[in-house]
Amino acid sequence: MTQPPDIESSSLREIGDVNLNYLVLVQRLLREDFAVGLYRTGLSEETGRIFLQLSFQQTVALASSTTLLCGFRLDDASMLAALTHSGLSDSLQQARMTMAMAKAPAIKLQAVAAHTGSI
Repeated sequence: MTQPPDIESSSLREIGDVNLNYLVLVQRLLREDFAVGLYRTGLSEETGRIFLQLSFQQTVALASSTTLLCGFRLDDASMLAALTHSGLSDSLQQARMTMAMAKAPAIKLQAVAAHTGSI
């Protein structure tokens, strides 16, 4: 099903905005504390270093992709259901989420390189 041109272009602009915000956030987290930034973003060390080396022009070019650059890390339905169980206290919910995210695999270099030709 195709979308009307104005809805599609609006969605693409929003994807670009999300991408740019994501990339800026990733770079800021990595600059503030590299190890913690890697943990919070799920990036591998190699990918994190590449993100830090991106120029402004490369960051904007990467953000202009028509595909979301950030991914949903909780792609296991049973894990997501368990983590969103409403009977847990906020602190227990946060602890379970932290443990689940620690087990999530790091994003590899190919995910970044696929969107940029100049890295």
